[in-house]
Amino acid sequence: MATSPRPYQNIFRKNAKTNDAFKKPVDMVRHDALEGARKEQYKKWITFFRRNPVRFIETYFGIPLYPYQKLWIWVMQKSNLAYIVASRGAAKTFIIAIWALVLCVLYPGIQVVVASKTLKQGGLILGKIKDLMSKYPNVAREIKSITMNSNSYDCTFHCGSSIVAVPSSENARGKMIASMCGNIH
Repeated sequence: MATSPRPYQNIFRKNAKTNDAFKKPVDMVRHDALEGARKEQYKKWITFFRRNPVRFIETYFGIPLYPYQKLWIWVMQKSNLAYIVASRGAAKTFIIAIWALVLCVLYPGIQVVVASKTLKQGGLILGKIKDLMSKYPNVAREIKSITMNSNSYDCTFHCGSSIVAVPSSENARGKMIASMCGNIH
């Protein structure tokens, strides 16, 4: 009984029926393959989720939120400058990490810059995102790679978006201004 040198014709067939989100293939829809009605449905869902990011977080990512966290997300959505006073243990890092994820997924090609007093503090946001990747498969599906070392903290997405942590110093000003100018339409 001879065995075939290739038990599966391709990796897609091998992992098509698995429940593991990391091995299961993702069907990407190409722009030219979309037809009129289907394209309009995509536009409606994208518009809905951009207007209701809390629904996006709870339905797509599967991350449960408390009422005060929903309020914070709403405040960040409605304003370019959100000023929230919170004590220790109020999940500030968690909310910022989730908001950065939402921006990167719903607005492809955006660059989110996290500025903090030290680079290590900014890296805590990316550490929280890495924790979310292990708990929620749809978060992991969106992220291409995360780099966390002493010199750089950045996260890239399959859609072309990125999250970069920089220290809030004179040297980091150019990076923040360049990223803000690059996203103005």
